[in-house]
Amino acid sequence: MKKKKNRLSNLIKWELICLVAVTFLVAGLIKWSEGRVGSAGEGNTKQTASGTVEAQEGSEGKDLEPDFTASMREITPKPGDQMQTGGEKEEEEIPSPTQGIENPVQNPESSITSTPVPTKEIENLNPTSTPRPTPTKKPESTPSQTATSTPTKKPESKPSQTVTPVPTKKPESTPTPENTPTPKPEYADGMDGEFIDSLGTAQSGEWITADGAVDTLYYMQTDSRWGNKIYGGEDTIAKYACGPTSMAIVVSSLTDIKIDPVQMSGWAFDKGYWYPKSGSLHSVVNGTAKAFGLKSEGVGNDADTQKKVTDALKKGDMAVVLMGKGHFTKGGHFIVLRGITAEGKILVADCNSRENTMTEWDFETIQSEAKWASDGGPFWIIRNPNIMQ
Repeated sequence: MKKKKNRLSNLIKWELICLVAVTFLVAGLIKWSEGRVGSAGEGNTKQTASGTVEAQEGSEGKDLEPDFTASMREITPKPGDQMQTGGEKEEEEIPSPTQGIENPVQNPESSITSTPVPTKEIENLNPTSTPRPTPTKKPESTPSQTATSTPTKKPESKPSQTVTPVPTKKPESTPTPENTPTPKPEYADGMDGEFIDSLGTAQSGEWITADGAVDTLYYMQTDSRWGNKIYGGEDTIAKYACGPTSMAIVVSSLTDIKIDPVQMSGWAFDKGYWYPKSGSLHSVVNGTAKAFGLKSEGVGNDADTQKKVTDALKKGDMAVVLMGKGHFTKGGHFIVLRGITAEGKILVADCNSRENTMTEWDFETIQSEAKWASDGGPFWIIRNPNIMQ
């Protein structure tokens, strides 16, 4: 019995010794295999020209080495960034986040199997734990999107706000001259409606106002904008177009028609009022007044002239006078009488002299220097028949 017991105890001892030996052998094999995996990981980290970095160790709760974590930060692309190619660092050749990962990160728990991880999640990857918080956040964001999409009530309210007021306001604003053709005005007999309709925007003049005078749109025939332009043949506006310029002042001041010296000179030439090397025919005054809807009355130079002309000026009419040698000209020159002061002084619009225009004149001076004229002159009283006096 004692021998049997000794044998049994010896067997148990040997079994324990073998078990301990096998344990040490298995532990040595495990360490040897882990060393092989670590060396393989180091080799793979050096070959990352076109892929992501692999894990070096399958450590359980063991921190990554500083070089490994640094490479992870460098390689991890941010959304929207474009990776450069051909740079000095190998990590710069890593594909963009939209491309697949050629070298996926290994699972720390196993050195054999590996699971690909998108590059966008590398920043949030925890080597010690597989669950990621990002999947749970994404479902939370989708309800927020659906919740924000619920404001389908706003599109319903917008049509009601835009449709109802806008159509009602647009019809009210559409009947404007820009959108609807303006009917042509009815012109009086003798008016040149075709020319008036064809007139473009007149060039600017100078408005002159004074007590007892018509608000006058003043033009000078010597203006640099048109002084050298031709008024028939080779005659210039500055030298020969006092007649059309004076009538441009009268028409622009007494009517809503605005016409400048260039436009009036062209019209006068087409109508035959230009006379070579002399200026304009005396009939240009009556002819222009009629063509633009004004009434003209010729007044000769006699004893009744002063009363007729001054009474007309007091009513708001204007007058054109053909002047001879004196204060206004050395030969022949048309001027405009635009008003009369309370003291009886005459206000003129001399298209050849602004100084004369700003001077108050005695009627006797004007009458004494007036030149003989045909067609009812040398004075022509001009009024707008549509203005109540």
